[in-house]
Amino acid sequence: MECPFCGGQMKEGQVFCEHCGKEMQFVPVFEPEIEESIRESLSGLIDRVEEDSEGSQEKDEEKQEEEQNSKTEKKGLVVRISQSKHAKAIFAGLGIGGVLLFLCLIFGIPYAINYNSYEYQIKKAGTAYAMDSPEGYETAVKYAKRAIEIAPNSSDAKMLLSSAYLKLEQQAEAVKMLEEIVKADHSYIEAYKSLIRIYEEQKRYEDINRILKVCTDFSVVEQFQEYVVQTPEFSEEEGEYDAVVSLKLLAGSNCTIYYTLDGSVPTESSEIYSVPIRLENGEYQVSALCVNQYNLVSDVVQKKYTIDISIPDEPEISVDSGEYTSPRMIASDLIEGYEMFYTMDGSTPTRDSIPYLVPIPMPLGNSVFQFIMYDENGVASEIARREYHLVLNAAVTVDEAYIILKQALIGRGDILDIQGHMPNMEGTKEYVCDSAFTENDQIFYLIIEYYVEPGGSRSKSGNVFAVNVHTRELYRTSANYMGYYMVEAF
Repeated sequence: MECPFCGGQMKEGQVFCEHCGKEMQFVPVFEPEIEESIRESLSGLIDRVEEDSEGSQEKDEEKQEEEQNSKTEKKGLVVRISQSKHAKAIFAGLGIGGVLLFLCLIFGIPYAINYNSYEYQIKKAGTAYAMDSPEGYETAVKYAKRAIEIAPNSSDAKMLLSSAYLKLEQQAEAVKMLEEIVKADHSYIEAYKSLIRIYEEQKRYEDINRILKVCTDFSVVEQFQEYVVQTPEFSEEEGEYDAVVSLKLLAGSNCTIYYTLDGSVPTESSEIYSVPIRLENGEYQVSALCVNQYNLVSDVVQKKYTIDISIPDEPEISVDSGEYTSPRMIASDLIEGYEMFYTMDGSTPTRDSIPYLVPIPMPLGNSVFQFIMYDENGVASEIARREYHLVLNAAVTVDEAYIILKQALIGRGDILDIQGHMPNMEGTKEYVCDSAFTENDQIFYLIIEYYVEPGGSRSKSGNVFAVNVHTRELYRTSANYMGYYMVEAF
């Protein structure tokens, strides 16, 4: 028996060659026709493997040329192996299964490497996508999916897959991929742009707000600020205060803030925040939310404030409530650091009411005064209320006092008629008497002159007159620095 490695003679049944020391592999002897059959089978198997490989993976021209050269080399290798005297014996010993295994090693290893290569799969997906055709997009989907199987956390592969889905009008699948990207990578701006564009077309503003609220990349959120509805910010921390709190509520642009002060949940029917909220004595549970231009509603923010400050005493008024037959000047002492306001119709006074600066003439008939003071911190006092009923025991009525004044003014040429028309001027003059005053124990009607423009607006002219309620005498009058009226010749 001859050694297949060195050609040396071996004894029957000998395992190791005495000449080269190699182990002998026992195989049956093949006839020539069997060898030719193996050769043909090998060639057929190679062709089928090549066809399968070409059908499963598209190849560009450069790759095809390389693979063709590789095939040629492999065919030559197989032919050379099959024609080798020693190879014939080895193939015969391997049998058909071994031959197939051998072919898999030759052709399967490169295919397996590419199949399990992320770089190869993503490159093939990009090439197919660039074909800009339905077939190319379908192929891109196949390769991108395989790339994701290899690298499940690859945002690039998922982005490419979502783009191919969109080209194929498979929007739901695209959204699924994009959602996975923005959930895992808060800095992938292209994924946000694509996903938000889809949500905007579908008017899914809640979903836009949802993905942006959890995004930790400020540069991404900033690009889509218009879709973000943030919770209101409070200028003051909750807690106890011994002074008035001017509470500001802050929110982004294009947002409307609604708030309540009793702890109830605000709605779009609640108060709209526009100016700082003054929190004076008492307990407040301020609740606020924002609504943006897309009607997205923020979470509710609630803070509790307890304000405990000293309240100024109510104003002291010089004239008590009651019925009067002679007028009095209604006065109060102004305290440094305080402001006083009042109303004459019984309504609650505020800082927007009439400021008290000088004594007030008592009105004719019935009147209700209410006074309030504010300290330098804006804390309001209790309200002082006074009710008066003034009926004069007069020889002259108010209407008669008007006639006395107008006739005198006509005689001087200040007005042309009782209606108050003026020479060489449009508009009229009007006279109002709603109060009285006393000087040197004499009682006078207080008449104020107004100028009425053609459009109807009215303003004080600065002229004030007085008519003695007993003697019918007419005077000019003015108030001194203390606010008390004095008469002077007409």
